[in-house]
Amino acid sequence: MQARLIAYPPDHAAVVCRPPVAGTLRIGRAPDAGLRLDHPSVSRDHAELEFRDGAWQLRDLGSKNGSFLDGGRIGEATLAGESWLRFGDVYCEFTPLTDAQAAAEAAGQAARRGVVTARTARIERLTRQHGSDGTSAQALLDDSLRSVLELAQCERGFVLLDKGDGLQVRASRSLDPDVLRMRTFAGSIGAVRRALEQARPVVVNDIGREAWLSNRDSVVAAGISALVCLPLLEGGRAFGAIYADRVRPGPAITTLDLELLQAFVEGAAVWIAAQRTSALLAAHAGRPGRAMTDWQGIVAAHDEASPLGTP
Repeated sequence: MQARLIAYPPDHAAVVCRPPVAGTLRIGRAPDAGLRLDHPSVSRDHAELEFRDGAWQLRDLGSKNGSFLDGGRIGEATLAGESWLRFGDVYCEFTPLTDAQAAAEAAGQAARRGVVTARTARIERLTRQHGSDGTSAQALLDDSLRSVLELAQCERGFVLLDKGDGLQVRASRSLDPDVLRMRTFAGSIGAVRRALEQARPVVVNDIGREAWLSNRDSVVAAGISALVCLPLLEGGRAFGAIYADRVRPGPAITTLDLELLQAFVEGAAVWIAAQRTSALLAAHAGRPGRAMTDWQGIVAAHDEASPLGTP
């Protein structure tokens, strides 16, 4: 029987692994591990998973911080069905799969790659076809946000862009300026700050297990279950970001999802960088009926209520 193992390293996209039905999957921090968990709580050779005698068998390899099955520490155990595993401080979700389920997952991954190709082509068309009034230039931002929401399977989000004298929210979905200023959004402000300062994506699948977010009452109050923030880069410097989150339960944001998101956002960043220097996008920002929100004002509102500090 095939199986899927999803690891949730802290502050990282989830790692999806298909353990071999014939052979052994070694789990650990070592570079050559079949499932590499690069976390200090995980031993180099931590555990191994093997399909034997018609069932999946998990064995600890003498790890320092232990292997756990559904909360209990084990030396060796049989995985009878869906289970939660833990190696050191890294949680993993184990799910047996039928051949039909495995084939459906593979088809779904191929379809998602097709979505990226189609979305990228659409952005390219919008870039070529922008009109003199800047309407299509704004559509470039709106469509980039919709694409990220779809790929990340999120509900809400916004595009943050440098307008020359500061960052500005230039497109949003289900997050109006009043929501952004509410204290319940403070944790997300911290995630955006981290993405901008470090010029790298921030992915959180289980906010309750993230040390830098779990102590923020605001995250719990907002009910956010997962978030991703991808910086828009030009010459290695962040000139903006695309943020997305969801409050409903949903699938993990995996390394494959992050790969697809980064491929799309890297292309979008090139086109957005070119457009933002033109008069079209700048002029459209001040067009009546389209509310733009200064990011510094949002951050200041949160800092006054409860200092965020450096995430």
